Amino acid sequence: MTYNFKCYQNNFLFNNLNITSFGDCFGSVIACMSFALLIELSRGIDLYLRNYSVTGNHPRSHSSLNQLSEKTIRKRRFGLHIVRTLVRLVQTALSYILMLMVMNNFVGFLFSAVIALGIGYYLLNGVHPYTRSANHVHISNANSEITNPTDITNENEEILQAPVTTTPNTRTLPINT
Repeated sequence: MTYNFKCYQNNFLFNNLNITSFGDCFGSVIACMSFALLIELSRGIDLYLRNYSVTGNHPRSHSSLNQLSEKTIRKRRFGLHIVRTLVRLVQTALSYILMLMVMNNFVGFLFSAVIALGIGYYLLNGVHPYTRSANHVHISNANSEITNPTDITNENEEILQAPVTTTPNTRTLPINT
């Protein structure tokens, strides 16, 4: 089986769902892109829920954290787990529908899925406050190579410097200029 540029298809995904005009083809490509964007949106929601505080979504003082009972926290965790499970079910269903659309051998579906997944990742998951970008590796001047993100107060003013390490068998000589 090869991919082709022929969009007109009979029995597309379901019996008697036919793509017979350019408008139908364009609509199905837009639907394919929508499914791909919804998949990325569900991944972003899952990432948010994974890092959501059970004790509340805004900073509180330590005294108010102690006021929450263990039973309340357990209920919130269970509710959060139910929501994450539902998001995962929706994400899986959308992924299978997108897979079936791409397997119809129309190049437009493949391109629209790849482009929409890339755009969706960039807009919805790429730079997230809960994750750190792979491009920003913070190297400290201390013995540890990578610092904790909470140790860095202002990323914009930080200067990346490699740690100076010497092996026991080497000598460092000053350079006179």
